[in-house]
Amino acid sequence: MKVRLDTQADGFIYAWGTDYTSDNVIDIDENELKKIVAGASKLVDGKIVVDQQRVADLYPADAMPTPSPEKQMIAELYARVMKLEGGEKNE
Repeated sequence: MKVRLDTQADGFIYAWGTDYTSDNVIDIDENELKKIVAGASKLVDGKIVVDQQRVADLYPADAMPTPSPEKQMIAELYARVMKLEGGEKNE
């Protein structure tokens, strides 16, 4: 498929789209396109290469808050109630 890749000066992809009027339009396999991680991927020989260290730096795991044990229990109870109300069998 044809896509436009917008890259930073260092070659890392920061965006992509289907605007074919720009100069940086390439033909790439859809499965490769799905591998793009904004800011941490480069196109190398027609393949998307992801720099895992950049992924860790840009998207640290601790950026996503971890629900408290109480909130996790409430979510689990809510899911069980929804199953019961839907007529499904109890675990």
